[in-house]
Amino acid sequence: MGNFNEHYEAGKSVAIIAAIGGLVLTLNGGRDIGEGVIVAAGIGIVVLGTSLLPDIDHQASKPREVAGRFGAVSVVAGILGLVLFAPEIVDQLGLIVNAFGINGNPSSLGLGALLIGGIVLLASGGEMFDSLTTHRGFTHSLPFVVLVGIITVLVTWHLSSYGGVLAAFAGQNGVLVGIAAAIGVIVHLGVDSK
Repeated sequence: MGNFNEHYEAGKSVAIIAAIGGLVLTLNGGRDIGEGVIVAAGIGIVVLGTSLLPDIDHQASKPREVAGRFGAVSVVAGILGLVLFAPEIVDQLGLIVNAFGINGNPSSLGLGALLIGGIVLLASGGEMFDSLTTHRGFTHSLPFVVLVGIITVLVTWHLSSYGGVLAAFAGQNGVLVGIAAAIGVIVHLGVDSK
Protein backbone atom coordinates (compact mmCIF):
# COMPACT_ATOMS: atom_id res chain seq x y z
CA MET A 1 0.00 0.00 0.00
CA GLY A 2 1.44 3.33 -1.06
CA ASN A 3 1.75 6.43 1.08
CA PHE A 4 0.84 9.95 -0.03
CA ASN A 5 4.26 10.71 -1.51
CA GLU A 6 4.30 7.50 -3.55
CA HIS A 7 0.83 8.23 -4.93
CA TYR A 8 1.81 11.83 -5.64
CA GLU A 9 5.02 10.92 -7.48
CA ALA A 10 3.33 8.21 -9.55
CA GLY A 11 0.43 10.54 -10.33
CA LYS A 12 2.81 13.33 -11.32
CA SER A 13 4.76 11.07 -13.69
CA VAL A 14 1.64 9.73 -15.38
CA ALA A 15 0.11 13.23 -15.49
CA ILE A 16 3.04 14.50 -17.55
CA ILE A 17 2.76 11.60 -20.00
CA ALA A 18 -1.05 11.96 -20.21
CA ALA A 19 -0.78 15.71 -20.78
CA ILE A 20 1.64 15.18 -23.68
CA GLY A 21 -0.67 12.51 -25.09
CA GLY A 22 -3.65 14.85 -24.73
CA LEU A 23 -1.78 17.62 -26.54
CA VAL A 24 -0.90 15.30 -29.41
CA LEU A 25 -4.46 13.95 -29.69
CA THR A 26 -5.93 17.45 -29.60
CA LEU A 27 -3.57 18.72 -32.30
CA ASN A 28 -4.19 15.62 -34.42
CA GLY A 29 -7.90 16.35 -34.09
CA GLY A 30 -7.36 19.61 -35.96
CA ARG A 31 -7.43 21.93 -32.94
CA ASP A 32 -5.01 24.83 -32.54
CA ILE A 33 -2.04 24.90 -30.19
CA GLY A 34 -3.80 27.15 -27.66
CA GLU A 35 -6.67 24.71 -27.23
CA GLY A 36 -4.21 21.83 -27.14
CA VAL A 37 -2.25 23.39 -24.30
CA ILE A 38 -5.45 24.09 -22.32
CA VAL A 39 -6.65 20.51 -22.75
CA ALA A 40 -3.20 19.12 -21.90
CA ALA A 41 -3.07 21.19 -18.71
CA GLY A 42 -6.56 20.02 -17.74
CA ILE A 43 -5.64 16.40 -18.37
CA GLY A 44 -2.46 16.68 -16.30
CA ILE A 45 -4.24 18.31 -13.37
CA VAL A 46 -7.06 15.75 -13.46
CA VAL A 47 -4.70 12.75 -13.56
CA LEU A 48 -2.71 14.09 -10.62
CA GLY A 49 -5.83 14.91 -8.61
CA THR A 50 -7.58 11.61 -9.19
CA SER A 51 -4.39 9.66 -8.45
CA LEU A 52 -4.80 10.95 -4.88
CA LEU A 53 -8.61 10.78 -4.70
CA PRO A 54 -9.18 7.15 -3.56
CA ASP A 55 -7.58 7.81 -0.17
CA ILE A 56 -10.48 10.13 0.66
CA ASP A 57 -11.80 7.09 2.55
CA HIS A 58 -8.89 7.12 5.03
CA GLN A 59 -9.44 9.37 8.05
CA ALA A 60 -5.81 10.42 8.43
CA SER A 61 -5.06 11.07 4.75
CA LYS A 62 -4.23 14.39 3.12
CA PRO A 63 -6.97 13.97 0.48
CA ARG A 64 -9.50 13.44 3.26
CA GLU A 65 -8.29 16.57 5.07
CA VAL A 66 -8.64 18.63 1.89
CA ALA A 67 -12.05 17.11 1.17
CA GLY A 68 -13.21 18.04 4.66
CA ARG A 69 -12.23 21.67 4.13
CA PHE A 70 -13.74 21.68 0.64
CA GLY A 71 -16.93 20.10 2.00
CA ALA A 72 -17.31 22.75 4.69
CA VAL A 73 -16.76 25.58 2.21
CA SER A 74 -19.17 23.90 -0.23
CA VAL A 75 -21.95 23.69 2.37
CA VAL A 76 -21.64 27.39 3.24
CA ALA A 77 -21.30 28.42 -0.42
CA GLY A 78 -24.25 26.23 -1.38
CA ILE A 79 -26.52 27.85 1.18
CA LEU A 80 -25.43 31.34 0.17
CA GLY A 81 -25.76 30.46 -3.51
CA LEU A 82 -29.31 29.18 -3.08
CA VAL A 83 -30.36 32.23 -1.07
CA LEU A 84 -28.78 34.72 -3.50
CA PHE A 85 -29.24 33.06 -6.88
CA ALA A 86 -32.14 30.62 -6.50
CA PRO A 87 -34.55 32.05 -3.93
CA GLU A 88 -37.39 30.12 -5.56
CA ILE A 89 -35.75 26.87 -4.37
CA VAL A 90 -35.57 28.27 -0.83
CA ASP A 91 -39.28 29.15 -1.07
CA GLN A 92 -40.11 25.64 -2.31
CA LEU A 93 -38.19 24.17 0.61
CA GLY A 94 -40.20 26.43 2.90
CA LEU A 95 -43.44 25.13 1.39
CA ILE A 96 -42.28 21.57 2.09
CA VAL A 97 -41.60 22.51 5.72
CA ASN A 98 -45.01 24.19 5.80
CA ALA A 99 -46.60 20.90 4.63
CA PHE A 100 -45.37 19.32 7.87
CA GLY A 101 -47.58 21.70 9.83
CA ILE A 102 -45.02 24.38 10.64
CA ASN A 103 -46.55 27.75 9.82
CA GLY A 104 -44.64 30.78 8.61
CA ASN A 105 -43.29 32.63 5.63
CA PRO A 106 -41.99 30.09 3.06
CA SER A 107 -38.78 32.07 2.53
CA SER A 108 -38.06 32.14 6.27
CA LEU A 109 -38.94 28.48 6.73
CA GLY A 110 -36.78 27.49 3.74
CA LEU A 111 -33.84 29.51 5.03
CA GLY A 112 -34.25 27.97 8.47
CA ALA A 113 -34.29 24.46 6.99
CA LEU A 114 -31.17 25.23 4.96
CA LEU A 115 -29.34 26.59 7.99
CA ILE A 116 -30.31 23.63 10.19
CA GLY A 117 -29.33 21.19 7.43
CA GLY A 118 -26.03 23.00 6.93
CA ILE A 119 -25.22 22.91 10.63
CA VAL A 120 -26.01 19.19 10.79
CA LEU A 121 -23.79 18.52 7.76
CA LEU A 122 -20.94 20.59 9.17
CA ALA A 123 -21.21 18.94 12.58
CA SER A 124 -21.59 15.33 11.48
CA GLY A 125 -20.74 15.08 7.78
CA GLY A 126 -17.33 13.54 8.39
CA GLU A 127 -18.74 10.96 10.79
CA MET A 128 -21.50 10.07 8.32
CA PHE A 129 -18.92 9.67 5.56
CA ASP A 130 -16.79 7.46 7.84
CA SER A 131 -19.76 5.22 8.57
CA LEU A 132 -20.42 4.76 4.84
CA THR A 133 -16.83 4.02 3.80
CA THR A 134 -13.97 1.79 4.79
CA HIS A 135 -10.37 2.27 3.76
CA ARG A 136 -9.60 0.44 0.55
CA GLY A 137 -13.31 -0.14 0.00
CA PHE A 138 -15.41 1.32 -2.82
CA THR A 139 -13.00 4.16 -3.63
CA HIS A 140 -10.36 1.52 -4.38
CA SER A 141 -12.48 -0.43 -6.86
CA LEU A 142 -13.03 -0.63 -10.62
CA PRO A 143 -16.64 0.63 -10.31
CA PHE A 144 -15.19 3.76 -8.69
CA VAL A 145 -12.81 4.16 -11.66
CA VAL A 146 -15.78 4.07 -14.04
CA LEU A 147 -17.87 6.39 -11.84
CA VAL A 148 -15.09 8.99 -11.61
CA GLY A 149 -14.57 8.87 -15.37
CA ILE A 150 -18.27 9.31 -16.18
CA ILE A 151 -18.80 12.09 -13.64
CA THR A 152 -15.70 13.89 -14.93
CA VAL A 153 -16.95 13.76 -18.53
CA LEU A 154 -20.36 15.11 -17.52
CA VAL A 155 -18.91 17.89 -15.35
CA THR A 156 -16.37 18.81 -18.03
CA TRP A 157 -19.04 19.04 -20.72
CA HIS A 158 -21.19 21.17 -18.43
CA LEU A 159 -18.30 23.51 -17.63
CA SER A 160 -17.45 23.82 -21.33
CA SER A 161 -20.90 25.33 -21.92
CA TYR A 162 -19.78 28.44 -20.01
CA GLY A 163 -17.45 29.31 -22.88
CA GLY A 164 -14.14 31.11 -22.69
CA VAL A 165 -11.18 28.92 -21.84
CA LEU A 166 -13.52 26.17 -20.64
CA ALA A 167 -14.99 25.82 -24.16
CA ALA A 168 -11.84 23.87 -25.07
CA PHE A 169 -13.24 20.92 -23.10
CA ALA A 170 -16.35 20.42 -25.25
CA GLY A 171 -17.00 17.18 -27.14
CA GLN A 172 -14.10 14.77 -27.54
CA ASN A 173 -11.81 16.85 -25.36
CA GLY A 174 -14.21 16.34 -22.45
CA VAL A 175 -14.03 12.60 -23.04
CA LEU A 176 -10.22 12.82 -22.94
CA VAL A 177 -10.45 14.50 -19.54
CA GLY A 178 -12.82 11.77 -18.31
CA ILE A 179 -10.40 9.09 -19.47
CA ALA A 180 -7.61 10.99 -17.70
CA ALA A 181 -9.63 10.95 -14.47
CA ALA A 182 -10.08 7.19 -14.71
CA ILE A 183 -6.37 6.75 -15.45
CA GLY A 184 -5.50 8.73 -12.31
CA VAL A 185 -7.55 6.41 -10.11
CA ILE A 186 -5.99 3.38 -11.84
CA VAL A 187 -2.54 4.80 -11.06
CA HIS A 188 -3.53 4.99 -7.38
CA LEU A 189 -4.76 1.38 -7.43
CA GLY A 190 -1.54 0.29 -9.13
CA VAL A 191 0.63 1.90 -6.47
CA ASP A 192 -1.47 0.26 -3.74
CA SER A 193 -1.09 -3.16 -5.34
CA LYS A 194 2.72 -3.10 -5.02
